Amino acid sequence: MFDKGGQGMIAKFSESVRLLWRHLGLFSAIILTVWLPGNILINYFSYNNEDVSPFFFMKLTMWIDAIFGPICIGAVLFAVFQIKSGRAVTYREAMAAGIRKWGPLIAARLTAGFFILLGFLAFVVPGIYLMVRYAFLDAAVVLEDKDSTQSRARSAKLIQGRGWQIFGAGALFFISYVVLIFVIYLPLGFFEALNLMPVQIVLDCLLDILFVVIQIVMFLFYWESIQSPEAVEPVSEVYEVPAAIHP
Repeated sequence: MFDKGGQGMIAKFSESVRLLWRHLGLFSAIILTVWLPGNILINYFSYNNEDVSPFFFMKLTMWIDAIFGPICIGAVLFAVFQIKSGRAVTYREAMAAGIRKWGPLIAARLTAGFFILLGFLAFVVPGIYLMVRYAFLDAAVVLEDKDSTQSRARSAKLIQGRGWQIFGAGALFFISYVVLIFVIYLPLGFFEALNLMPVQIVLDCLLDILFVVIQIVMFLFYWESIQSPEAVEPVSEVYEVPAAIHP
């Protein structure tokens, strides 16, 4: 039914779900550290300010993600790297790694985001191309101690030969996630008793935790890339976590 690339992509989704399930407590704690307070803040304004524009909540969510999201991303990447390397990892160690890579990740993501935005303004397709090209940017910053410029170049090299799989994985997850959002929130429209702030916060947090699936999938593509015979840097330079992010 699927070619080799498609089978590999599905296998990565399966492994991602398994990793999330087996380490649900760790990944949930990482995500909720940022998004539980974030969702409480967003829903507080939503339930207590009926006249506020929906765009306000979009901007608030984007600001929270832009400022604090890199902490979660760094922590998740560090945690899954340690797990795949056969090493134990704690919440404290993962969060310490995320916090230490917070600044470099913000800088790298801000710069890459600027180029991606220019790409989307240039008839969309270039923006999608750059999103795929920079798919390993976060991993390069967190796990290889690359700076903003180096991480973009590193990601571009590592995705060679995997671009369509990465694009397919992103598209598949996006469609599935949108459907999941619709299914999860649908009962709120039919049962007024469920339309409560605590319920909304719980559902928002659940979706934030499930979003880790695509982050792990992208890591698995990265993991596969650095282990391949065609790896553009010696494996020994990649496999050891830089001392700078050890808690």
